[in-house]
Amino acid sequence: MAEGEAGVIAPGARRAPGALAAAGFPLLLCFLLVGDLAWSLKERAMPDLFKTQLLAVSQDALLPNILFGALPALIAMVFGPLLGTWSDRTRTRIGRRIPFLLVCTPMISASIVGLAYSDAAAGLLWRWSGAGPASRQAFLVGWMCLCWTVYELFTVLANALFTALINDTVPHRILGRFFGLFRIVSLGVGVAFFYLVFNDELPALARTVLLVIAAAYMAGFMVLCAGVREPRYPPHQPAPAPGLRGLRRGTDQVDRFHGLLFLALAIGTVCVLPVNINSYAALAQFGVDRTSYGQAVAIAYSISILMALPLGWLADRIHPLRVGYAVLGLYAVCMLGAFALVDGRLSFLLWFVVHSVLAGAFLTGTAALLPALLPKAHFSALAAFSSSVTALLTVVCTVAVGGLLDWNGGDFRVIFLASGAAAACGVTCWYVLLRAYARAGCEKPGARS
Repeated sequence: MAEGEAGVIAPGARRAPGALAAAGFPLLLCFLLVGDLAWSLKERAMPDLFKTQLLAVSQDALLPNILFGALPALIAMVFGPLLGTWSDRTRTRIGRRIPFLLVCTPMISASIVGLAYSDAAAGLLWRWSGAGPASRQAFLVGWMCLCWTVYELFTVLANALFTALINDTVPHRILGRFFGLFRIVSLGVGVAFFYLVFNDELPALARTVLLVIAAAYMAGFMVLCAGVREPRYPPHQPAPAPGLRGLRRGTDQVDRFHGLLFLALAIGTVCVLPVNINSYAALAQFGVDRTSYGQAVAIAYSISILMALPLGWLADRIHPLRVGYAVLGLYAVCMLGAFALVDGRLSFLLWFVVHSVLAGAFLTGTAALLPALLPKAHFSALAAFSSSVTALLTVVCTVAVGGLLDWNGGDFRVIFLASGAAAACGVTCWYVLLRAYARAGCEKPGARS
């Protein structure tokens, strides 16, 4: 077994060989899945819950693109590399990821509670300020944006740390299937939320739902932090080793490959954002009610559940690079077709489901890409740099799409054009990446890794 494959280390023990190691892995898996369940509830429910709150008090097309796209991107770009490097260098009795998760978790839950009581908190601030009645709504929007900023700050950091913890503790040979299993849990939570909760009665239930999410997230990650034991890490190395496996022609080549990898992954991640962020705001234009939208999301997630493990297996079998390339190409064709064909309620819901399924397939198929290609000793720092590249493109893309929607009077068909065009650019970049990977002397993308 390779050094650092700590996923087989039983909770409560630093190292466990042979049968004990094999017995410990299911327990580790259970603790990680508890954390994933809490994470999934937050990730699946919070964006659309907050969109429901925000659209009730603001119709600005640019604001959602800033809050859901540019803001987390800027946070990832500024704080991600710093925290990633800090975490990689940390050596404590309870590990190098868990101490940071113990700080992020209560801050995330507190910010959700703040959103649950937005009306009361904003009203209190408004009365203290002595401002006129016309400014009350501005105080409400400001408080919601403040809570969301805190939420995004610690969510971006916690998500990166959670991924790094999985990378540290799960054997790489099964990462694709492992992330596929995580996707099933995440999508199952999404199906339940959007089918059972996300309907026309949601505004009346919003506070209760937010409080449940805050409590569940806190409890789930406290259990995760208490149950998972990180492996014994080697002493920190002050400088990254040149090291994609198989790249042996010099550090410059490694750096060029990393740069191309980060750019390709960034484009693939960003291209889905125009539809992801603005689809809820588009409901009125196409005559879609909240219940139908929630059912469409539930259908898309149900399809994605069926695809998750096969995609994870396929990524382990033929490499995440090839899976990502194929899915991204199909997504580009479909979104450009959607721009031409969406003209009403049914067509919007149909192409929205297609978008959601293919976007999810890309995330599942490429979930193990960075763990497969980045050196483990500096994974968090390099992954944070990758997130910074994605963040830079996200800021440009989301602000541009928000400005475009303001300029064209809010015709939301353009979101499909933006996603399709960005994906088409991504396909070209992924093709170059595949060629570079094959030329570098690594395993061929079509070979079993």
